[in-house]
Amino acid sequence: MSFALAFLLFAAPDFGLDPAWKPVADPLAPARAGQIQCHDPDPAARSCRVMTWFDSGADGRVSVRQLTALPNAPAFAAEARFKLVREGVALCGTVDDAYMAGFRIVSSRAPHAPVNDKRLMLLYRQGLVEALWHRKTCAYAFARADDAMHQEVGTVDGQFAGELMGQYLWIDPGAGWRLKAPG
Repeated sequence: MSFALAFLLFAAPDFGLDPAWKPVADPLAPARAGQIQCHDPDPAARSCRVMTWFDSGADGRVSVRQLTALPNAPAFAAEARFKLVREGVALCGTVDDAYMAGFRIVSSRAPHAPVNDKRLMLLYRQGLVEALWHRKTCAYAFARADDAMHQEVGTVDGQFAGELMGQYLWIDPGAGWRLKAPG
């Protein structure tokens, strides 16, 4: 292991996780292999609450497309397209006007056609403004040996944000998984 890689791995905070969870040195390797993230997966139902696609650019920025099932409107999903920057082992960005420019409400069923629901747009935007507007958020990925499940831990303005913790799997986009609101 190179000194630089060892430094990156040990420079990642552990957030008090069980020591079996290790920082992922290259969190986008599965994305480069064509996989997508499935957050809050239900493997029996082959469903995800959030599905995320990543595309790394030559400029070091990461283009993201994310679909989030809306629990209060299960026929709809929030689609966001935004950019992140890799900072060490973290992926970081800021919710701002550029982020909101890539946001829309879509049908929760593929092919996720746009839905003109201004009420849902306002509710979603209001939640983001209250919690994250112009604040730097970063996501750190952790994995355990021989476990497909990953743990994501988030920070807001450098402070641990437990509400941004979640688990995800990397899935093959052609494997029949679908977007579904919890419960």
